[in-house]
Amino acid sequence: MNESHSVHTLMDQASGAYLVRTTASRYLISLDLNIVRRHPDAGPPTEVAALRRDHVQIDLLAVYECTVGMEMELIVDLHLPNVPFTLRRSMPVVSIERLSDAEEAALL
Repeated sequence: MNESHSVHTLMDQASGAYLVRTTASRYLISLDLNIVRRHPDAGPPTEVAALRRDHVQIDLLAVYECTVGMEMELIVDLHLPNVPFTLRRSMPVVSIERLSDAEEAALL
């Protein structure tokens, strides 16, 4: 891919890297590498909760929901003892942008 472009949902995507913006955070998601990285946006602590492994790549097991206007739901592996997976739910998605190969390499 030579340039990024917007998509409405990841539910029909099987590959690629995406920047998903919610009302409170940004998520870098690679469906090829099965990883996600969350970056909370600056704001009062009551608006953006800190989550385990913020700013760090974590293993993405599945995208349960990721559509503009809906809360995003991801199944992730935080590699916690005796916890096979974690459901990570976000604030509503406001945009999804497919990243170019160069943008993916720079961000992930």
